[in-house]
Amino acid sequence: MLGLAFIALPAHAVQTAEIDTNRVCQPAAANATDFSYPEFEQSLAQDEVAVRSQQAEIFNDQRANFFGDVVIQRNSQWLMTESATVDQTEQTIEAKNGVRFTDGFINVTGDSFYFDGNSEIAELRQTNYQMASTNARGTAGLLQVSSEHVSLLDSSFTTCPTPNPAWQLTAERIEINETSDYGKAWDAKLRLFDVPVFYLPYFTFPVNDSKKTGFLYPTIDSSSNNGIELETPYYFNIAPNMDATIAPVYTSERGTMLKTEYRYLFPEHAGQVNIEYLPNDRAREDRADRYLWHINHATQFNQNWSAFIDATQISDDNYLNDFGSDFAGRADTHLYRVAQIDYLSSGWHFQLRSEDYELLGQYRSPYRTLPQLSLNYETEPAQGFKLNWSNELTYFQDQARSSNYATRAHTAPSLSYSFEQPAYDAEAEITYLLTHYLQQNENSQFADEVTRALPRARLRGRLHLERFYQASGDSFRQTLEPQVQYLYVPYENQQSIGIYDTTLMQDDYNGLFRPQRFSGLDRIAEANQITYGASSSIFDEKERELLRISVGQIYYFDESRTTLLSERLNDRAQITSSNSEWVADINWALSPQWSLRSSVQYDTELNRTRKSQSALEYRQSDRKLVQFNHRKATNILNTDIEQVGTQAVWELNKQWQVAANVYYDLSHDRVNDAVLGMQYSNCCWAVRVSAYRRINRNFETANNFAIQNNSNPTEFDNGVSLQFIISGLSADSGSLIEMLESSIYGYRRPFYLSN
Repeated sequence: MLGLAFIALPAHAVQTAEIDTNRVCQPAAANATDFSYPEFEQSLAQDEVAVRSQQAEIFNDQRANFFGDVVIQRNSQWLMTESATVDQTEQTIEAKNGVRFTDGFINVTGDSFYFDGNSEIAELRQTNYQMASTNARGTAGLLQVSSEHVSLLDSSFTTCPTPNPAWQLTAERIEINETSDYGKAWDAKLRLFDVPVFYLPYFTFPVNDSKKTGFLYPTIDSSSNNGIELETPYYFNIAPNMDATIAPVYTSERGTMLKTEYRYLFPEHAGQVNIEYLPNDRAREDRADRYLWHINHATQFNQNWSAFIDATQISDDNYLNDFGSDFAGRADTHLYRVAQIDYLSSGWHFQLRSEDYELLGQYRSPYRTLPQLSLNYETEPAQGFKLNWSNELTYFQDQARSSNYATRAHTAPSLSYSFEQPAYDAEAEITYLLTHYLQQNENSQFADEVTRALPRARLRGRLHLERFYQASGDSFRQTLEPQVQYLYVPYENQQSIGIYDTTLMQDDYNGLFRPQRFSGLDRIAEANQITYGASSSIFDEKERELLRISVGQIYYFDESRTTLLSERLNDRAQITSSNSEWVADINWALSPQWSLRSSVQYDTELNRTRKSQSALEYRQSDRKLVQFNHRKATNILNTDIEQVGTQAVWELNKQWQVAANVYYDLSHDRVNDAVLGMQYSNCCWAVRVSAYRRINRNFETANNFAIQNNSNPTEFDNGVSLQFIISGLSADSGSLIEMLESSIYGYRRPFYLSN
């Protein structure tokens, strides 16, 4: 602030005005943002005042009049005018007929300037002002500047830089504190396109990009499930490392929901807690309470100890379909919860872990892990040899039937030898897998106590080949990495062991070379097989990977008899052919804008694609992209799935953006998900309108009153959304790609290479 502590004018200031006219500052343009003034050549002491002008009149060393390009400087504060009067007796400075003032925080142009050294308050009348570090600007009939704050009377405020701002705040009084991130206004009116739309007796507003407590902008939605939705969030800036949001959400069909969020960040801890609650849902016949809670927390106690928890719980299986969530997708089939504590030190890794899955729908929930203790030890390689010893003790509890439980103890010492050269590397590994089960289960086919001991041997070798070549005047490097692996595990009948945490893993190129076919330990598939494959990449002169192609297959010497289900059932976990499907992956940067990602599993016996997914994308930026994708999977819950989709965000010009997302189900000849959005924005405001149509997923097949059972035709949920954004009073005016990411089939970039 100005804060001029009036002192006796130093003699050199007056002499400079009379003698040296070559250093006179040229008048700046009449613009509140133009404050480029040359510094005085003399070094000024703290709080010393310097004056420069073309002419000066001095009366008894008590009063002085300055004329012609007058410049007054104190510390970082400047005043420029055509004439000024300094009165040492009264300790005042007065200037008329146009002034400009700046202190590095606020820039002002006005009709007159008056400074009282006794109160240290400067007054400027009929002013235009602009904050020096932001676009905030406005007018004031009277602007008062002190060392503490700026007061504006009969004033206006806006961050819109256009001559006729789309919005502005007018008030009888506005106060802005230099040390605060927001201003205060009394008797304020918010005017849109010069039309008053809100009257606020008291109002606070941000003057920079810092966070502040207050209302966020509301969102208006409409859907066939919930009716009209109005969300009005209120944000609490508790501390620099903590904040919270409370958002009442009114839905005309269901009632009023309350959403809350609390976030925190400390040197050792970070996380957030979310709670959503809707009492007496009017759309349900039973008027049930609906809720969601979510917790995410990470702690690093010290160099060795850490902890983590991530859990989400919903009141019913249809919650995500009806309300959506930031923590689970509408297309998700389960919720995953995990809590763990880890200790790492000198090759040792101890972990205490608890986890469970909640399946959405009329399915029997899997077992919970309550808890799992693991202790792993891994030595540093010595002469190529390395020892790895894995140990685990796990207690499983049936979520639906508390009488079903099991305890599993497992140990797996492993010895490996590896060597690596620039042209090749190889590894040999032998592991002994010893597992003991204690089981209590209503199913009599599971034994009360089972011990399983299986050895596993693995040999793997890989070549590293490369060549340099020229194409179209550019230099490239191509790599080729063929590899082969032999895996052997003897067969053992494991049908007397229950399934607690095991499932068939997906196959991709890297998955072909895994030492096991199942996740978990309840099934260890026998193996007498060779895996072979090759991966090739092309790099440009800057070592950017432009293309990677990988192809592989497994050859089985013996058919596998190990299944997840009963041996009498021919489930897809059982291998009855000599070869696995061919697996191929491709990542291709066709150009700086075009990219292709594709993964295919092809069954050579049935001569058909069992699983594939491909995405072709043109991308200039987050505001200009188009993606085409295709996905196919056979024999998923005895049905085939094939879908094609298009996602696009396109900035037509600086003001207009459009976005679209359409997924078509070829198997059922229907549109599963469609979103269309449009946004208009300029430097002052933005409005976003979107509409969607998506499958109304119903998991409550029994006693379901909102949606009919699956035998009836598929129902859809349709809706629209409207959001109005004022730049400078809102934190959101970004790209529509965020809208696509939150849809059922969210946007994902297709191109992930190593660099």
